[in-house]
Amino acid sequence: MTVYKIGRKKLKITLTDREVISFFGTYKGLTSANSEARLAVGLLLKKSLLEYDTELEGRLLVEIRARENAGCVITVSPADSSRRSSKSSTVMFEFADTNALTAGAVRLYKSRFFGGSSLYKMPHTYRLIVTARGEKDFYFMNEFCLRQSDSVIEAAYTKEHGRLICEKNAVERLGRAFI
Repeated sequence: MTVYKIGRKKLKITLTDREVISFFGTYKGLTSANSEARLAVGLLLKKSLLEYDTELEGRLLVEIRARENAGCVITVSPADSSRRSSKSSTVMFEFADTNALTAGAVRLYKSRFFGGSSLYKMPHTYRLIVTARGEKDFYFMNEFCLRQSDSVIEAAYTKEHGRLICEKNAVERLGRAFI
């Protein structure tokens, strides 16, 4: 189980396939929203949110996205927060090597990602910056990248200090080249 902050008042909890099976028994048990599933999610949240309890007070909006054999992502935010719907969001993925980069880009291309993307070479890693309309969840990319960030400052730093490899449509170019 990995817990990380993705915004000022938003947290993401990722579970691997094995963790989903051990907590919920089956994926159907997770999506059924029966009392056992709600209890398991409540216990996961209680354990995960100990550090962030002052930032996330009151009613919480809990979104669970699961894909069979791929784990799940639980996103937690205040229930009264306004949600972005038409704004574009920028997400940066950092990859350790070219193999992880190509596998991740191909997976993103296969998921029918439509948006802008640029690829940069940093001293020891590769960074892919994608811009998607609306708020997208790229939980499946955790399998390929070292880390994922939605920080505008990190994206600006990458654009300023990284060596540009491909601008505007990097996911499409890599996806088509390696499928």
